[in-house]
Amino acid sequence: MIEKEQEITAQEWPLSPGERKVRLHIETPAAGIGANTGTMLVLHNWGGIYDEPHYVAWCREFADRYNVVSVSVNYLQSGPGQVVPEEKPYDHGFLQAMDCIRALYHIQKQIRDAGLAFNPGRCYSMGGSGGGNVTLMVNKLAPHTLACAVDICGMPGLTNGIAYGTGEFGSGLNAGYSKDPQSPAYLTPDLQELLDPGNIHHLKQQFSANPGNKVVIVHGLDDSSCPAVPKINIFQNMITAGFKPDGHFLTEWFIDGKAILDTGHPVGNRDKIVERFADDYMLEEGRLAAKLPGLNNFELAKKIIYPTKNGRFEVDYSQGPPSITFTGSPE
Repeated sequence: MIEKEQEITAQEWPLSPGERKVRLHIETPAAGIGANTGTMLVLHNWGGIYDEPHYVAWCREFADRYNVVSVSVNYLQSGPGQVVPEEKPYDHGFLQAMDCIRALYHIQKQIRDAGLAFNPGRCYSMGGSGGGNVTLMVNKLAPHTLACAVDICGMPGLTNGIAYGTGEFGSGLNAGYSKDPQSPAYLTPDLQELLDPGNIHHLKQQFSANPGNKVVIVHGLDDSSCPAVPKINIFQNMITAGFKPDGHFLTEWFIDGKAILDTGHPVGNRDKIVERFADDYMLEEGRLAAKLPGLNNFELAKKIIYPTKNGRFEVDYSQGPPSITFTGSPE
């Protein structure tokens, strides 16, 4: 009923004006879509591409294991060589997350339009590295939508070290932003505030929207690309906001030769990591099966507003495919 290869229209990227399209790879359960079938994002790393063989295989595996329609998204700046320092910096989960949220919107709409019953309360996301960061931002920008989000060694928000490539905590990442307000790559305080998954004020809003939301964090303590220390701070702020995140900050004790192979950035087999640490939440009969307490953002069709220092970001779900805008005067 649902084509495996699709293309959707995405929100315009100001740094490259004009119509933008995003490719999707979709897998449905071999048993078919039923009343308890959910949906799931399977998100690639920074520089990855949606239809690489292992992402396609993960979509197939998760579709059957968790009874979900799974989708890999070729979100903004997928593939190598997409960042031009101080001209086109790495989006870092802003429009990237919106691309993924639009993918969920279109898939759920297709299922409904086909007259099929499914369970929108069983909505999940997983991602490694850049995909882990985008997963946390999807969870933030669609706070009523995900029952469980799995972040495997994702970037810990757009820290100064990552934004400007200053090597904070030994990271070699450089998102290519500028401190010059006249630069097209200028990082406004408001955007940096939004792109922090550990912003305590925003986390409290998220908790109010979805108190049962389960975030699973798996992160090597020897990760030299995406530092663990600021990720631990995000984990701490989630607890402070009321959440009960499931955090696994990996030492050698965790290495099992199957899922966990090391305590650095690669970590191991990320599909097996999802199984090891999230089966209880995502299996239909999981011991702690996660589901939404009510309607999701697409069903509520309202705006989500996150105040920042100089204004506010609005994610509008009322007009069909959601979009994000900033209102204010960023310094």
